[in-house]
Amino acid sequence: MESNLYLTKRGTKVYLLSRVYEDGTQVFTQEFPNGLSGCSTGDKDKVSVGYPRVRIPTSQEAPGLRFITPGGYMTGWTLFQHGSMESPTELPKFRDGEDGGIIILYQQEDPYLPNVMMSLLSDPMATNVWRNQNDSTLDWGVQGQAEDIPPGFYLEVMIQTNQYSINKNVLEWGRKVKAYHDSTKMPDESAKYLAYYTDNGAAHYYNPLPFANFGDLLLSIYNYTYVNDIPIRRLQLDSWWYHKGEGRGVKNWTALHLVFPDGIKYIHDITGWPIVAHNRYFSSDNDYAQQNGGIYSFAIDNETKKALPLEKVFWDDLFDEAMAWGMETYEQDWLDRQYMFTDVLHTNLTLGATWLNQMGQAAEERGLNIQYCMALTRQLLHSVKLPAVTQIRVSDDYILSPDQWRIGTTSLFAHALGLLPYKDVFWSSRENKDVVFNDCELILPDGILPPWDLQYQYGGRVNVSASGKTCVNWADFGYDDTHYGSGLALNLCKNPENERDGAFCYTKAGYDIPESEWEWEYCDVKICIVDCYLFNGYGIFYEGKHNVTQSGRVCVDWAGEFGIDGAKCRNPDNDIAPWCYVTVDHSERDYCDNKCPEALEYNSYLQGAVSSLSGGPVGVGDRAQNLNKDLLMKSCNADGLLLKPTKPLTVIDKYFISQDYKEVWTGYSNINNLNFGIIFLAEIENELILTSFDLNLEEALATKVLLWQNYPEGSLFTVLVNEGETLTLPSCGGFMNFCLFYTTPSLFTETGEIFLLGEKEKWTTVSPQRISNITGSGTSSTWYVTVDGIAGETVVISFYDTDVYDVTCNFSTSGTMTIDAVARVCS
Repeated sequence: MESNLYLTKRGTKVYLLSRVYEDGTQVFTQEFPNGLSGCSTGDKDKVSVGYPRVRIPTSQEAPGLRFITPGGYMTGWTLFQHGSMESPTELPKFRDGEDGGIIILYQQEDPYLPNVMMSLLSDPMATNVWRNQNDSTLDWGVQGQAEDIPPGFYLEVMIQTNQYSINKNVLEWGRKVKAYHDSTKMPDESAKYLAYYTDNGAAHYYNPLPFANFGDLLLSIYNYTYVNDIPIRRLQLDSWWYHKGEGRGVKNWTALHLVFPDGIKYIHDITGWPIVAHNRYFSSDNDYAQQNGGIYSFAIDNETKKALPLEKVFWDDLFDEAMAWGMETYEQDWLDRQYMFTDVLHTNLTLGATWLNQMGQAAEERGLNIQYCMALTRQLLHSVKLPAVTQIRVSDDYILSPDQWRIGTTSLFAHALGLLPYKDVFWSSRENKDVVFNDCELILPDGILPPWDLQYQYGGRVNVSASGKTCVNWADFGYDDTHYGSGLALNLCKNPENERDGAFCYTKAGYDIPESEWEWEYCDVKICIVDCYLFNGYGIFYEGKHNVTQSGRVCVDWAGEFGIDGAKCRNPDNDIAPWCYVTVDHSERDYCDNKCPEALEYNSYLQGAVSSLSGGPVGVGDRAQNLNKDLLMKSCNADGLLLKPTKPLTVIDKYFISQDYKEVWTGYSNINNLNFGIIFLAEIENELILTSFDLNLEEALATKVLLWQNYPEGSLFTVLVNEGETLTLPSCGGFMNFCLFYTTPSLFTETGEIFLLGEKEKWTTVSPQRISNITGSGTSSTWYVTVDGIAGETVVISFYDTDVYDVTCNFSTSGTMTIDAVARVCS
């Protein structure tokens, strides 16, 4: 260990220490025995006391040096970047300051040369990393707006190298961070079972139709799933159910009477569904704060209209009340906005940790789980020390985004830190009529408050300008960062922060192009409200000029009736749709035919597979009658128990080297030291030749295996791969198209070899939740497979010798049955 004592100009002691472990890992410490006052730089992205200072190698010292930096909310998903440390067009994407906290440096020519991983360690809520562009260094230290450092405060930063693999470095880093904090996660029942979600992208997000309230709606969904034997076992309630105040924060975290006339407990008691309850930041006028007549201590930021609870008793009481109506998991959303826009969380060095610790401790004492949503990298890192924080969102909101399913990178970091990655809700069917999301630009009349912050909202897939020019990816010139939170995926037409009068895109822009030379155009997208009507409100706000009905008849003049003149479609009496009179004497009327086009899910099976193979919660959000039971049952057993891999799907190292491997992910199941690999390919246009090391599947491919394809269904692809041989994977191209391959080890017997394929109709064909044991040896006459099931369940397990054969287990009672793989019987 090396230790140095420094004195500031005022004589304040600062210890700077470093220690090096046998494997080369270094931990750097800043310690302030007497504290330090007046240390703010005024810049929340910089550091006030920097140690260590890491010099970035030059291109001569480390040719082809590249970086990986998670950034932004959703575990770093929104601003996640990797690029060249030498490229002027890629380096601006480097995430540091408030957005950063994890950095990997590696070389493109050979990713298996040593790569370096650096991260905040002891107190990430109080720490920053700042890339000093003037002298090419990375400074780690106390975040730059902290006004005072309290006596005894210390912070630590870890730097770890690995000579073999980026993935292995991340997983080893995660193991060490968990060991450093000596924290073990609580069991999480809410992530074990199929759930129904109502969050942003679900059919019933802020939308109880066709019912008048959510109480009636959710009971109808429960009845439908019960009658149709769809094993939903959990319910998520999103932000639509509680009282809002200033800045659209939480005024009172209790159910609106119009939403739940009989209360949430009434729904919980009838359905038996434990509840995942959403919450966001508290409003400046919330009912709990002493400043507003409440009994709890709060810090209030009047400028941003946000408030922060300051004592644990608040969380104790809040959680006790929620448990009484059925809450099992607390979902803390908007974590980034609470931190970014609450001034005291920057000026008070210890308050960020205190806030999250009080919440986590109150939950742990009650056996409640916490899901982090919109978490920054610093909150991801802080969650390690909190046993109750067991799951975390790793993607942006669903809202039918064509990019939202790409979670292979963020899942890697979440899994490494012991968290269950959650992809967010998805539709199990292609369409859900009469939902919030339409394939047109939503323009809302004055006085109508949507669930979003934007008045102009386009969520479609147009990515060319009105003149036909290809749009530039928003991240290629920094708009994803400067217009943070605007959902700027890929190069799709958008209108970030209402910058213009409608959806547009840039057709010429880039870091290497002067901003004065950037070019943009509007996009040719259909406009909701103006020339079509939305389902919600049944078109009562429609003010366009459409005048043709669904049967092709032309409207006649309203002649002043309902205060309307002219021949046009309107809904003045709150009917189910706009209508008009079609005869001059007003004796006949007809509904109009200009409903806004419905949004469609391009590939619900991709959404379902990614959700299931992420290893975290699986939440479906269709209207009841649209629920695709066949798809949902690919994720679970007959009782809704999720069938998961031991390790979730995450990207391979080559993802960071070449576009050819952009969506190649792998995972595995491990049962009794037998390893069953899973390989996911999406939008891969070329055949791939990969080694076991490339695929992070050394254990799964340590012996002779059968490589076989199980999706798309009906594939005949099977090939035997001997130990040490490379794998050749066929292309799997096309927009949102994906393929799944599995590896199964050879089970030798006296008479030959058998390969266990498992449940071919499931995403995880061999899962620990279904197959709890596999026993036998090369000298035995057979292998025995222990299968778990519930009463009345039929489980079909497939094997391969020279061909595929099935063994069926019929469970008369819940428990286990055993398959004799050679005799082909289950008893």
